Amino acid sequence: MIKVAIFGVGNVASALLQGLEWLKEGKSLPGLLDLNISPTEIEVVKAFDIDKRKVGKKISEAIFMKPNVVKKYVDVKSDVIVERGPTLDGLEGSLSNIIEESEEKPVDVENELKDVDVSISLLPAGTQQANEYYANASLNANVAFINATPAEIINIYALKFAEKKIPLFGDDLLSQIGGTILHTGIIEFLKSRGVKVTRTYQIDISGNTETYVTLEEWRKDLKKGIKSNFISSYADDSQVIAGTSDYVEFLGDRRVSYMSIEGIYSFGVPFKLDISFKTEDAPNAVVPLIDLIRLAKIAKDNRIGGAIPQICGYYFKRPPKIYSSLEEAKHELFKFVKMMTEPRLDR
Repeated sequence: MIKVAIFGVGNVASALLQGLEWLKEGKSLPGLLDLNISPTEIEVVKAFDIDKRKVGKKISEAIFMKPNVVKKYVDVKSDVIVERGPTLDGLEGSLSNIIEESEEKPVDVENELKDVDVSISLLPAGTQQANEYYANASLNANVAFINATPAEIINIYALKFAEKKIPLFGDDLLSQIGGTILHTGIIEFLKSRGVKVTRTYQIDISGNTETYVTLEEWRKDLKKGIKSNFISSYADDSQVIAGTSDYVEFLGDRRVSYMSIEGIYSFGVPFKLDISFKTEDAPNAVVPLIDLIRLAKIAKDNRIGGAIPQICGYYFKRPPKIYSSLEEAKHELFKFVKMMTEPRLDR
């Protein structure tokens, strides 16, 4: 069993718990890595939040409490109780409008992690203090840490996790098929055909908590910078702007992405490509997170610590190393996984 702790029982936590239950019922999730650890071995044993509507409840109930808006795909069977984490910057700005702070006393998180293998931060964008707290608690408890949020964790903690041979993955999870990765893939395809992309933009609209808080100017700039820089790294010298533009409550967890790509081909003939792309947001994180949980366990068992570039470079928007192409990132990941999982005489 891989024992997992979750920090933040929001929409992505809801989708992840449902995804794990889905697999336990014998159903499949397309796109999972073929690893020597089955996804059904993953068990969420700890969960932390600060909202009084979730703290003290079974996680199977908490994942459907407001302000969560993810659809119910399957009944989650879990008696794990959501514990009270520290607030820190968890109510900063617009978060105070949607979170009802629990009056319970925060638990000793580090002590609660003593039997955990892997922890995941699923906190809202902009909660830097809370993310650092959980990263530090995981480090002290010898727990692998996955930072799915835009908070800057890799640059601060990579060496510390490497010294203790504990895996650290981040920052800012790439969706399985979200706007950023699709946008980047289309640009790569155009480049492979000899097309010159001159400028491009992407705007995202949704009705979930992440979108609501991201509209705060400083959070918006944080997300915009990470998305734009990731796409730019694959778009040569093109002008790139990408970010969240609006919150539409009735969309719930549905995300609408608009992309526009301009460029030239042949004799300098101009072209323009406009795309409207619609997905359910939180389920987009399920397959990458299930892969990352298992990879963290394998790396930890092999005593490979720190921010592993081959893993971070494939699954995150702000990794320690960005590869020259998405195909190279995939190749390096597969090569590294093969190295970790093949038997060696010196182990």
